[in-house]
Amino acid sequence: MALHVLQQDIRVAELLRSLQEVVPHGLVVVRHVQTVDAVAETVTPGQSVIVQNDVISWVGDAAKEPQVSGATVVDGGSRYLAPGLVDMHVHSSSAGGWLLDLANGVTAVRDMGGFPWLLRFRESVSARRILAPALYVAGTIINAEPLGGYAVMPRNVLDARRIVRQQAACGYDFIKVHNILSQPMLDAIADEASKLGMDLVGHVPHGISVRHAVERGMRTMEHLKGFLNDETLKIGDTDYAAAVAAPEVWSTPTLYGGRSNIRGAEARAVLESAQVRYVPLRKRIRWSRLADEPEDQLVRTRREAAGLMRQIIPQLLSVRAKFLAGTDADGYPFQVMGFALVDELQLLHEAGLSPAAAMRAATIEPARAMRVTDEFGAIRRGMRADLVILDENPLEKPLAFRSNRGVMVHGYWLDRKQLDDALDKLAATYAEPDESVEVSRRSSSKTYSSAKALVNAGFVFSAMELEALSAALHKAGLGDIADRFDALAEVPKSGPCAQFRPR
Repeated sequence: MALHVLQQDIRVAELLRSLQEVVPHGLVVVRHVQTVDAVAETVTPGQSVIVQNDVISWVGDAAKEPQVSGATVVDGGSRYLAPGLVDMHVHSSSAGGWLLDLANGVTAVRDMGGFPWLLRFRESVSARRILAPALYVAGTIINAEPLGGYAVMPRNVLDARRIVRQQAACGYDFIKVHNILSQPMLDAIADEASKLGMDLVGHVPHGISVRHAVERGMRTMEHLKGFLNDETLKIGDTDYAAAVAAPEVWSTPTLYGGRSNIRGAEARAVLESAQVRYVPLRKRIRWSRLADEPEDQLVRTRREAAGLMRQIIPQLLSVRAKFLAGTDADGYPFQVMGFALVDELQLLHEAGLSPAAAMRAATIEPARAMRVTDEFGAIRRGMRADLVILDENPLEKPLAFRSNRGVMVHGYWLDRKQLDDALDKLAATYAEPDESVEVSRRSSSKTYSSAKALVNAGFVFSAMELEALSAALHKAGLGDIADRFDALAEVPKSGPCAQFRPR
């Protein structure tokens, strides 16, 4: 399995590279579109947009379009042109997930559990060595429990401050806290982050009020933690005004995350849906077994908690709280990256947000929350050229994003046919059973050579994935090849990023 996982990622990485080499980029003119403004809640017909490399250089009336030569022309056919979407809560793991994001108009993501390999990936995307959504990365989760190796655990208040300084020096964009932290620990983390100009994001820890977290500087609150008591999965803090106790605070409900608790017919419906073909077969097999499991008390309680979350959102709307769209994809059952964010927009709408507000939660509000309003979130001169062409008006229907006619990411234009062809190849790759893979010195060496070539070209593979393969190859008696994959992971041995994955 470990060998096949990497082989599949290699093929998807090669697919992304081939797309990047053939799709239009440089000077692109998008004509005959209706530009969508989610802030003003307006649609302007008869517009043209000129893109130079990865930046929008001109937007305006098509009749006044400046003359440009040598441009690729994209005819929008009077359809709607919207900004690219942003998933504000993901846990990145594979090249397939990034392709699915692009195919669904998701042009940027915020990873909420960072490691150094994600920082390298962020820089490769920024340098246009990888065709993928722009990446913003929170530091490794800070928590008093290890979370299976995905969290770093401060020993005391001074150690908590050290961890914040270390993560800032490593280059993370935010500091993320989780469920288990004492109030003195949270206060120290928040204070140190503020001193270093780092925003604090994450869970409101158990036993700490939402108001206290907000007043100490928490900028985005995930999963409605605090308002939903994470220990009992019942309604918790009802001081909903705490969500606006500071002027710059956002909530990321991640309603889509509730899909991990579906069972029976509802789970079967997901397994029979068209989008599940973009999930590796090994996952589908696990999900199928899970779908048939009886609903125990814990799953039942979690399903009830999902209903409570939908009750909390109207309370937050009543105090004019601000929202971000995030999915928590794709580490849990029955989640499909990319498609997830469009579903989240619909869930936010069903919970009380207007279609325009749901769209803002995935466009301009992420830019505001991450202090990058000059980068994305609107169709304006100087913005990054992240765009989506739609048949329907997303200000009226969030699910308009479900079927796009093409996506522009960093100025690269991917039309629907190119995206669909790429998705067909992804589905074929993910349909392969792990048992079909030969495990031998020859196949392992060949896989290493392919991965190494991609790394030399700027691609970055998950260090966890490479470490897992290395461990498996050691057990198979192929230690020399295993060591090569270890080296490919580039796990930092010293410096501020050395604390890579606590054991």
